[in-house]
Amino acid sequence: MRTISKGPIETVVIDGLPKMKSIDITVSAEEAARSASGEFVIVGAGLPVFPGQETTIKASGDLLLTGYVRDVETGYDDRNRTLTCSFVSRTVDLVETSIDHPSGEILDKDISAIARELDSTGVGIETDGSSFPVERRHKIIEGESVFSSIARRSRGRGVLIHDTEKGRMKLSTRPGGIHAGTLKRGRNILPGASASFTEAGRYSEVKVRGQQSEGTEKQQLRPETKVTDSGVKRRRVLILSHEGEATVDRMRTRAIWQAKRSAGNSVTASIPVTGWRDEKGRLWQANWLVDVDDDWLGIEGTMIIKSVVFSQRGDDKTFATLSLADPRSLGGENPRGKTSDGYAAPGAIEAEYEDE
Repeated sequence: MRTISKGPIETVVIDGLPKMKSIDITVSAEEAARSASGEFVIVGAGLPVFPGQETTIKASGDLLLTGYVRDVETGYDDRNRTLTCSFVSRTVDLVETSIDHPSGEILDKDISAIARELDSTGVGIETDGSSFPVERRHKIIEGESVFSSIARRSRGRGVLIHDTEKGRMKLSTRPGGIHAGTLKRGRNILPGASASFTEAGRYSEVKVRGQQSEGTEKQQLRPETKVTDSGVKRRRVLILSHEGEATVDRMRTRAIWQAKRSAGNSVTASIPVTGWRDEKGRLWQANWLVDVDDDWLGIEGTMIIKSVVFSQRGDDKTFATLSLADPRSLGGENPRGKTSDGYAAPGAIEAEYEDE
Protein backbone atom coordinates (compact mmCIF):
# COMPACT_ATOMS: atom_id res chain seq x y z
CA MET A 1 0.00 0.00 0.00
CA ARG A 2 1.25 3.47 -0.82
CA THR A 3 1.99 5.96 1.94
CA ILE A 4 -0.98 8.20 2.62
CA SER A 5 -0.01 11.82 3.09
CA LYS A 6 -1.41 13.96 5.91
CA GLY A 7 -4.24 16.33 5.12
CA PRO A 8 -3.34 20.02 4.99
CA ILE A 9 -3.99 21.95 8.20
CA GLU A 10 -7.01 24.26 7.98
CA THR A 11 -6.97 27.70 9.55
CA VAL A 12 -10.18 27.47 11.57
CA VAL A 13 -11.58 30.75 12.84
CA ILE A 14 -14.59 30.79 15.18
CA ASP A 15 -15.87 34.31 15.62
CA GLY A 16 -15.78 35.52 19.24
CA LEU A 17 -14.01 32.43 20.58
CA PRO A 18 -10.46 32.09 21.97
CA LYS A 19 -7.76 29.95 20.33
CA MET A 20 -8.99 26.51 19.30
CA LYS A 21 -7.34 23.27 20.41
CA SER A 22 -9.59 20.87 18.46
CA ILE A 23 -12.84 20.94 16.50
CA ASP A 24 -15.42 18.55 15.03
CA ILE A 25 -18.07 19.93 12.64
CA THR A 26 -20.96 17.74 11.47
CA VAL A 27 -22.92 18.51 8.29
CA SER A 28 -25.72 16.22 7.10
CA ALA A 29 -28.09 16.16 4.13
CA GLU A 30 -30.69 14.59 6.41
CA GLU A 31 -30.48 17.02 9.31
CA ALA A 32 -31.98 20.50 9.39
CA ALA A 33 -29.24 21.97 11.61
CA ARG A 34 -25.50 21.36 11.38
CA SER A 35 -23.49 21.33 14.61
CA ALA A 36 -19.96 21.50 15.97
CA SER A 37 -18.02 21.03 19.19
CA GLY A 38 -14.51 22.00 20.20
CA GLU A 39 -11.92 22.59 22.89
CA PHE A 40 -10.47 26.05 23.45
CA VAL A 41 -7.71 27.81 25.38
CA ILE A 42 -8.93 29.68 28.45
CA VAL A 43 -6.91 32.19 30.47
CA GLY A 44 -7.75 34.89 32.99
CA ALA A 45 -10.83 35.39 35.11
CA GLY A 46 -14.37 34.68 33.95
CA LEU A 47 -15.62 33.08 30.73
CA PRO A 48 -14.92 34.49 27.24
CA VAL A 49 -18.07 32.98 25.69
CA PHE A 50 -21.73 32.44 26.60
CA PRO A 51 -24.64 30.29 25.30
CA GLY A 52 -26.71 31.95 22.59
CA GLN A 53 -23.80 34.04 21.36
CA GLU A 54 -23.89 34.53 17.60
CA THR A 55 -20.90 33.10 15.75
CA THR A 56 -19.54 31.77 12.47
CA ILE A 57 -17.04 29.01 11.75
CA LYS A 58 -14.69 29.41 8.79
CA ALA A 59 -12.07 27.02 7.41
CA SER A 60 -9.25 28.87 5.65
CA GLY A 61 -11.72 31.62 4.74
CA ASP A 62 -14.58 29.32 3.61
CA LEU A 63 -17.77 29.56 5.66
CA LEU A 64 -18.84 26.29 7.29
CA LEU A 65 -21.43 27.26 9.91
CA THR A 66 -23.52 30.29 10.83
CA GLY A 67 -25.31 30.07 14.12
CA TYR A 68 -24.97 30.18 17.87
CA VAL A 69 -22.92 28.92 20.77
CA ARG A 70 -25.04 26.10 22.18
CA ASP A 71 -23.30 24.81 25.32
CA VAL A 72 -20.34 26.01 27.38
CA GLU A 73 -18.52 23.77 29.84
CA THR A 74 -15.48 24.73 31.87
CA GLY A 75 -13.44 23.32 34.74
CA TYR A 76 -9.98 22.98 36.20
CA ASP A 77 -7.69 20.79 38.31
CA ASP A 78 -4.37 21.51 39.98
CA ARG A 79 -2.62 21.69 36.58
CA ASN A 80 -5.04 22.65 33.79
CA ARG A 81 -8.16 24.61 32.90
CA THR A 82 -10.61 23.39 30.29
CA LEU A 83 -13.15 25.07 28.04
CA THR A 84 -15.39 23.14 25.66
CA CYS A 85 -18.15 24.64 23.52
CA SER A 86 -20.74 23.32 21.13
CA PHE A 87 -22.34 25.20 18.26
CA VAL A 88 -25.49 24.89 16.18
CA SER A 89 -26.86 26.37 12.96
CA ARG A 90 -29.37 29.23 12.97
CA THR A 91 -31.90 26.73 11.61
CA VAL A 92 -32.17 25.20 15.08
CA ASP A 93 -34.97 27.68 15.76
CA LEU A 94 -37.01 26.18 12.91
CA VAL A 95 -36.50 22.73 14.46
CA GLU A 96 -37.14 23.42 18.14
CA THR A 97 -39.66 26.27 18.38
CA SER A 98 -43.40 26.08 17.73
CA ILE A 99 -45.15 27.72 14.81
CA ASP A 100 -47.08 30.85 15.74
CA HIS A 101 -49.42 31.35 12.78
CA PRO A 102 -52.56 33.54 12.89
CA SER A 103 -54.94 31.15 11.13
CA GLY A 104 -53.36 27.72 11.55
CA GLU A 105 -53.67 26.88 7.86
CA ILE A 106 -52.20 27.94 4.52
CA LEU A 107 -54.09 27.64 1.25
CA ASP A 108 -52.91 27.19 -2.35
CA LYS A 109 -49.13 27.46 -1.89
CA ASP A 110 -46.27 25.08 -2.67
CA ILE A 111 -43.98 23.62 -0.01
CA SER A 112 -41.34 26.35 -0.35
CA ALA A 113 -43.91 29.16 -0.06
CA ILE A 114 -45.45 27.41 2.94
CA ALA A 115 -42.04 27.23 4.60
CA ARG A 116 -41.41 30.92 3.97
CA GLU A 117 -44.76 31.89 5.46
CA LEU A 118 -44.07 29.80 8.55
CA ASP A 119 -40.57 31.25 8.97
CA SER A 120 -41.66 34.08 11.24
CA THR A 121 -38.18 34.42 12.78
CA GLY A 122 -36.50 35.21 9.46
CA VAL A 123 -34.06 32.29 9.37
CA GLY A 124 -34.47 32.04 5.59
CA ILE A 125 -35.63 29.37 3.13
CA GLU A 126 -33.80 28.30 -0.05
CA THR A 127 -34.44 25.71 -2.77
CA ASP A 128 -32.21 24.05 -5.34
CA GLY A 129 -34.33 25.54 -8.13
CA SER A 130 -36.87 22.72 -8.18
CA SER A 131 -40.53 23.48 -8.71
CA PHE A 132 -43.14 22.00 -6.37
CA PRO A 133 -46.87 21.37 -6.78
CA VAL A 134 -49.34 23.70 -5.10
CA GLU A 135 -50.85 22.30 -1.91
CA ARG A 136 -54.58 22.94 -1.72
CA ARG A 137 -54.53 23.18 2.09
CA HIS A 138 -51.75 22.88 4.64
CA LYS A 139 -53.05 22.44 8.17
CA ILE A 140 -50.71 23.25 11.05
CA ILE A 141 -50.71 20.87 14.01
CA GLU A 142 -50.80 22.73 17.32
CA GLY A 143 -47.32 23.04 18.83
CA GLU A 144 -45.35 21.60 15.91
CA SER A 145 -42.19 23.25 14.57
CA VAL A 146 -41.62 24.62 11.08
CA PHE A 147 -39.34 21.67 10.36
CA SER A 148 -41.91 19.10 11.52
CA SER A 149 -44.67 20.75 9.50
CA ILE A 150 -42.62 20.91 6.31
CA ALA A 151 -41.25 17.40 6.84
CA ARG A 152 -44.80 16.03 6.69
CA ARG A 153 -45.09 17.45 3.17
CA SER A 154 -41.55 16.56 2.09
CA ARG A 155 -42.11 12.79 2.18
CA GLY A 156 -44.71 13.02 -0.54
CA ARG A 157 -42.61 15.38 -2.66
CA GLY A 158 -39.22 13.67 -2.62
CA VAL A 159 -37.68 16.63 -0.80
CA LEU A 160 -34.64 16.70 1.48
CA ILE A 161 -34.54 19.32 4.22
CA HIS A 162 -31.12 20.48 5.40
CA ASP A 163 -29.31 23.69 6.20
CA THR A 164 -26.67 25.79 4.45
CA GLU A 165 -23.39 27.24 5.66
CA LYS A 166 -25.21 30.59 5.96
CA GLY A 167 -27.68 29.11 8.44
CA ARG A 168 -30.66 28.96 6.08
CA MET A 169 -33.03 26.02 5.53
CA LYS A 170 -32.76 24.41 2.08
CA LEU A 171 -35.25 22.21 0.21
CA SER A 172 -33.52 19.90 -2.30
CA THR A 173 -34.72 17.20 -4.68
CA ARG A 174 -31.41 16.21 -6.28
CA PRO A 175 -27.67 16.02 -5.55
CA GLY A 176 -25.93 19.39 -5.43
CA GLY A 177 -23.02 18.37 -7.66
CA ILE A 178 -20.09 15.95 -7.97
CA HIS A 179 -16.74 16.29 -6.24
CA ALA A 180 -13.48 16.36 -8.16
CA GLY A 181 -11.24 13.31 -7.97
CA THR A 182 -11.70 9.80 -6.60
CA LEU A 183 -11.53 8.39 -3.09
CA LYS A 184 -9.06 5.54 -3.49
CA ARG A 185 -7.62 3.02 -1.07
CA GLY A 186 -3.93 3.62 -0.52
CA ARG A 187 -4.05 7.19 -1.75
CA ASN A 188 -6.46 9.35 0.24
CA ILE A 189 -8.62 6.86 2.19
CA LEU A 190 -7.34 6.47 5.76
CA PRO A 191 -7.35 3.23 7.78
CA GLY A 192 -10.68 2.59 9.48
CA ALA A 193 -12.91 2.61 6.39
CA SER A 194 -15.94 0.30 6.48
CA ALA A 195 -18.93 -0.66 4.36
CA SER A 196 -22.30 -2.32 4.87
CA PHE A 197 -24.59 -4.16 2.44
CA THR A 198 -28.12 -5.09 3.48
CA GLU A 199 -31.58 -5.88 2.14
CA ALA A 200 -33.27 -4.63 5.31
CA GLY A 201 -35.97 -2.08 4.54
CA ARG A 202 -36.06 -2.99 0.85
CA TYR A 203 -39.19 -4.27 -0.95
CA SER A 204 -40.07 -5.85 -4.27
CA GLU A 205 -43.16 -3.60 -4.45
CA VAL A 206 -43.98 -0.28 -2.82
CA LYS A 207 -47.66 0.64 -3.01
CA VAL A 208 -48.92 4.10 -2.09
CA ARG A 209 -52.63 4.53 -1.43
CA GLY A 210 -54.64 7.64 -0.71
CA GLN A 211 -57.89 9.45 -1.24
CA GLN A 212 -58.91 12.64 -3.00
CA SER A 213 -61.16 15.22 -1.36
CA GLU A 214 -63.43 15.54 -4.40
CA GLY A 215 -65.12 12.96 -6.62
CA THR A 216 -66.82 9.62 -6.10
CA GLU A 217 -65.26 7.53 -8.85
CA LYS A 218 -62.96 4.68 -7.86
CA GLN A 219 -59.85 6.62 -8.96
CA GLN A 220 -60.80 9.33 -6.42
CA LEU A 221 -61.92 6.99 -3.66
CA ARG A 222 -58.90 4.71 -3.61
CA PRO A 223 -56.09 5.44 -6.06
CA GLU A 224 -53.00 3.30 -5.78
CA THR A 225 -49.55 3.65 -7.30
CA LYS A 226 -47.08 0.80 -7.38
CA VAL A 227 -43.30 0.85 -7.89
CA THR A 228 -41.34 -2.34 -8.51
CA ASP A 229 -37.74 -2.72 -7.31
CA SER A 230 -36.23 -5.35 -9.59
CA GLY A 231 -33.24 -5.75 -7.29
CA VAL A 232 -35.40 -7.67 -4.77
CA LYS A 233 -35.89 -11.20 -6.09
CA ARG A 234 -38.66 -12.44 -3.79
CA ARG A 235 -42.07 -10.96 -3.02
CA ARG A 236 -41.87 -8.27 -0.31
CA VAL A 237 -44.62 -5.65 -0.32
CA LEU A 238 -44.79 -2.32 1.54
CA ILE A 239 -48.06 -0.32 1.58
CA LEU A 240 -47.98 3.38 2.53
CA SER A 241 -50.72 5.93 3.06
CA HIS A 242 -50.16 9.11 1.09
CA GLU A 243 -49.96 12.35 3.08
CA GLY A 244 -52.20 15.03 1.56
CA GLU A 245 -54.25 15.13 -1.65
CA ALA A 246 -53.77 11.81 -3.46
CA THR A 247 -53.34 12.72 -7.12
CA VAL A 248 -51.64 10.09 -9.28
CA ASP A 249 -48.56 12.25 -9.94
CA ARG A 250 -48.06 12.99 -6.26
CA MET A 251 -48.50 9.35 -5.28
CA ARG A 252 -46.09 8.31 -8.00
CA THR A 253 -43.47 10.72 -6.63
CA ARG A 254 -44.01 9.34 -3.13
CA ALA A 255 -43.64 5.75 -4.30
CA ILE A 256 -40.49 6.42 -6.34
CA TRP A 257 -38.93 8.35 -3.45
CA GLN A 258 -39.58 5.48 -1.02
CA ALA A 259 -38.25 2.82 -3.39
CA LYS A 260 -35.15 4.82 -4.28
CA ARG A 261 -34.28 5.59 -0.69
CA SER A 262 -34.79 1.98 0.38
CA ALA A 263 -32.57 0.71 -2.44
CA GLY A 264 -29.97 3.40 -1.79
CA ASN A 265 -29.67 2.66 1.91
CA SER A 266 -28.76 -0.95 1.13
CA VAL A 267 -25.16 0.12 0.35
CA THR A 268 -23.45 2.43 2.85
CA ALA A 269 -19.88 3.22 3.82
CA SER A 270 -17.94 5.24 6.37
CA ILE A 271 -14.70 6.51 4.88
CA PRO A 272 -12.14 8.68 6.68
CA VAL A 273 -10.10 10.77 4.24
CA THR A 274 -7.12 13.08 4.38
CA GLY A 275 -8.05 16.74 4.67
CA TRP A 276 -11.34 18.58 4.36
CA ARG A 277 -11.35 19.16 0.60
CA ASP A 278 -11.56 17.40 -2.75
CA GLU A 279 -8.87 17.54 -5.43
CA LYS A 280 -9.94 21.01 -6.57
CA GLY A 281 -10.01 22.48 -3.08
CA ARG A 282 -13.77 22.40 -2.44
CA LEU A 283 -14.85 21.54 1.08
CA TRP A 284 -16.65 18.20 1.20
CA GLN A 285 -20.38 18.81 0.77
CA ALA A 286 -23.33 16.78 2.06
CA ASN A 287 -25.72 15.74 -0.76
CA TRP A 288 -22.86 15.80 -3.29
CA LEU A 289 -21.64 12.82 -5.30
CA VAL A 290 -18.13 11.38 -5.14
CA ASP A 291 -16.38 8.51 -6.95
CA VAL A 292 -15.07 5.71 -4.72
CA ASP A 293 -12.57 3.00 -5.63
CA ASP A 294 -11.83 0.67 -2.70
CA ASP A 295 -11.29 -2.96 -3.62
CA TRP A 296 -11.07 -4.07 0.02
CA LEU A 297 -14.56 -2.69 0.73
CA GLY A 298 -15.89 -4.03 -2.58
CA ILE A 299 -16.99 -0.57 -3.74
CA GLU A 300 -16.25 0.87 -7.15
CA GLY A 301 -18.62 3.54 -8.34
CA THR A 302 -20.36 6.80 -7.52
CA MET A 303 -21.74 7.34 -4.03
CA ILE A 304 -23.44 10.26 -2.31
CA ILE A 305 -22.27 12.00 0.84
CA LYS A 306 -25.04 11.71 3.41
CA SER A 307 -23.03 13.50 6.07
CA VAL A 308 -19.49 14.64 6.77
CA VAL A 309 -17.60 15.27 10.01
CA PHE A 310 -14.69 17.70 9.71
CA SER A 311 -12.07 17.07 12.42
CA GLN A 312 -8.87 18.88 13.34
CA ARG A 313 -6.62 18.04 16.29
CA GLY A 314 -4.13 20.74 17.19
CA ASP A 315 -1.67 21.68 14.49
CA ASP A 316 -0.83 18.25 13.12
CA LYS A 317 -3.96 16.22 12.25
CA THR A 318 -6.75 17.17 9.87
CA PHE A 319 -9.19 14.67 8.39
CA ALA A 320 -12.84 14.23 7.40
CA THR A 321 -15.12 11.24 7.87
CA LEU A 322 -17.61 10.81 5.04
CA SER A 323 -20.81 8.82 5.53
CA LEU A 324 -21.63 7.56 2.04
CA ALA A 325 -24.49 5.70 0.42
CA ASP A 326 -25.86 4.64 -2.92
CA PRO A 327 -27.08 7.95 -4.52
CA ARG A 328 -30.69 6.74 -4.50
CA SER A 329 -30.72 7.03 -0.69
CA LEU A 330 -31.10 10.81 -1.12
CA GLY A 331 -33.25 10.68 -4.25
CA GLY A 332 -30.46 10.43 -6.84
CA GLU A 333 -30.22 8.07 -9.78
CA ASN A 334 -28.93 4.50 -10.08
CA PRO A 335 -25.14 4.56 -9.52
CA ARG A 336 -22.63 3.68 -12.19
CA GLY A 337 -19.92 1.16 -11.36
CA LYS A 338 -19.33 -2.46 -10.48
CA THR A 339 -20.84 -2.14 -7.00
CA SER A 340 -24.27 -1.41 -8.38
CA ASP A 341 -24.69 -4.75 -10.16
CA GLY A 342 -26.80 -6.33 -7.41
CA TYR A 343 -28.73 -3.17 -6.66
CA ALA A 344 -30.74 -2.38 -9.77
CA ALA A 345 -32.87 0.75 -9.81
CA PRO A 346 -36.62 0.52 -9.23
CA GLY A 347 -38.35 -0.77 -12.31
CA ALA A 348 -41.36 0.43 -14.27
CA ILE A 349 -44.04 2.44 -12.52
CA GLU A 350 -47.73 1.80 -13.02
CA ALA A 351 -50.81 3.42 -11.49
CA GLU A 352 -53.57 1.07 -10.38
CA TYR A 353 -57.10 1.92 -9.23
CA GLU A 354 -59.22 -0.23 -6.99
CA ASP A 355 -62.72 0.01 -5.53
CA GLU A 356 -63.19 0.61 -1.82
